[in-house]
Amino acid sequence: MVEFNSAEDAVVSAGDYAENAAAEFPEAEILLSVATGNESAVVISVYPDKDAFDRSAAARAARLGSTQNRIKGVEVLEGEVTLCHCNSNCC
Repeated sequence: MVEFNSAEDAVVSAGDYAENAAAEFPEAEILLSVATGNESAVVISVYPDKDAFDRSAAARAARLGSTQNRIKGVEVLEGEVTLCHCNSNCC
């Protein structure tokens, strides 16, 4: 969960993430960002295994560092994917 300082910060951050995340996190199998309010989002990254996730730590730290002026708070959780279903017209 990411809380932004303002609605404008949320929009700018979402656009930047959409444009750059695939290149920044090349081992991620799924990258998903959902605006949950004007100033918040849930961002989900799915990796093939824990090692791939761990290798993304430097990129994640760099992204958070470069956007820290727009972010009020971040809560990072890890877990196992128990459902992964997409309809053909998903996104």
